[in-house]
Amino acid sequence: MRTAAIDSVIVKGLSIERLGKYLIGAGSDLDKALLLYERNTRLSEAFYTPLQCMEICLRNRLNSALSATYGNTWFNPGSAPLDQDAVMKIADAKAYLGQARKPITPGAVVAELGFGFWIGLLGPRYDATLWRKAIYAAFTENGARMRRDRVHGRFNSLRRFRNRIAHHEPIFLNDLPSRHAEIIEATSWLCPDTAAWARHQSRFDVVFKGP
Repeated sequence: MRTAAIDSVIVKGLSIERLGKYLIGAGSDLDKALLLYERNTRLSEAFYTPLQCMEICLRNRLNSALSATYGNTWFNPGSAPLDQDAVMKIADAKAYLGQARKPITPGAVVAELGFGFWIGLLGPRYDATLWRKAIYAAFTENGARMRRDRVHGRFNSLRRFRNRIAHHEPIFLNDLPSRHAEIIEATSWLCPDTAAWARHQSRFDVVFKGP
């Protein structure tokens, strides 16, 4: 059970600035703001499984599509038509693996590239190249091909949501049931079976209905 003295210590540790949106949401009641902060943490944790499934599935499906067209070392210079930003991120990933004395294998490079890298490959600058030649094959909805702008818009929006969670930001003001449904649906575009598994494993509904 928290006391006023404990609350004071917690506020010092978290900072009033970080609690600002929670205080607004709680009508300036500190005790309610801390309860809201705790709920936000539980909700953020509940998104871990569906977001993890979506992110890993995206990178694996894109890697498979690119490998089928450009070979399993598509990330090497002269293989796929990548822009300078992507080339630099790949170089950074290889440098990290080298510094960590890890083998620079296709699997290791793919795993080291961040979520933002993969989202970037869905962007408009690749519409006439990577998308039409390779990446389109990674996405289907009810057996039909999908528009690149719709796919990119969804995943880019979920990237921003994911980053809010990763940076410990408030998410309680979002329409969280819709966000959760969007994650599951986006995963189903890549692999319906993985989406069904993620939906089954997710604790979001239980946590959202809780205190």
